[in-house]
Amino acid sequence: MRAARLTSYGDPVAGIELHEIAEPPHPGPDEVLVRMRYAPVNVSDLMVALGVYDWRPALPEVLGNEGVGVVLACGSGVSGLAPGTAVVVPFMARTWRERLVVRFDQLTPVPDGVDLQQAAMATINLVTVKMLLDDYVSLAPGDAIVYNAANSGLGHCVAGLASRRGLHTIGLVRRQADVERVRQAGCEHVLLDEDASVSPGRLPAGLRVRLALDGVGGSSSGRLAHFLSPEGTLVAYGAASHEPMAISAQHLIFKRIAVYGFFEGRQENAARIPGVLASVLETLRQDGIRQPIAAVYPLVHIRDAVAHAMRGGKVLIDLDALNKVGV
Repeated sequence: MRAARLTSYGDPVAGIELHEIAEPPHPGPDEVLVRMRYAPVNVSDLMVALGVYDWRPALPEVLGNEGVGVVLACGSGVSGLAPGTAVVVPFMARTWRERLVVRFDQLTPVPDGVDLQQAAMATINLVTVKMLLDDYVSLAPGDAIVYNAANSGLGHCVAGLASRRGLHTIGLVRRQADVERVRQAGCEHVLLDEDASVSPGRLPAGLRVRLALDGVGGSSSGRLAHFLSPEGTLVAYGAASHEPMAISAQHLIFKRIAVYGFFEGRQENAARIPGVLASVLETLRQDGIRQPIAAVYPLVHIRDAVAHAMRGGKVLIDLDALNKVGV
């Protein structure tokens, strides 16, 4: 069986190699054998390979934090699943391999009509957004949220889930070319992530901006804080700029905003992920939420996939392509 494993820290392209590894055992009681179909190359995967992530495994180790597959075989005691059922595998399942064995109660069936490529990206971005919208502020229809990196896959999930709750959305993007695409994805107000955007009058009067979601850090954090209404809440879930958050003390002192950090991988979130995931997969049906996909690479081209992901854009690994072409 083939798998992509990290063999050294530092340079993700050089450190990730395609290896032959042992086949998983036949599924035992309550276990399921899954043939992987798609898995994304996430920023967190790249951070692991760079050696700067919270998880630093002994090497070599298979990477891949999420993905989707199809049930091949079931052990005794398995209920609700059968060979051929499409499933989302658990968070941190080391998904960059052709097959794996998982407990059946850790798998989430993919609803009919949900695209498997979109389902492969749901465990991190879609679940993260659901938790961000639920955990920090009691949002009501008519409230507004503001978020940066609005052109990202997670940004598309924010627009999709927030609009379903009757929330107003303000998305910040770095490039003018992204404005219309983000607007078409469902974001109500799209602004450039620059200081000029925080000038008065850029948004309708009366918007109550209660929550800001920060995946960038740096000066963008300060712009999000500017948009927040008094006693609003800013939650940092990423730091794409690799710069410290630059938030004026005036927002903390006079607007009394609160600032939190979110990490889906925290132990207290682990038990929640399957239920949250099951509650949001329906939003991926046809005409539902769509995370942009820049490219899909077969597993044999894992280094090309990683190099592309490092340049930017969501990249998927097709883990079944080997069987299709007989490589």
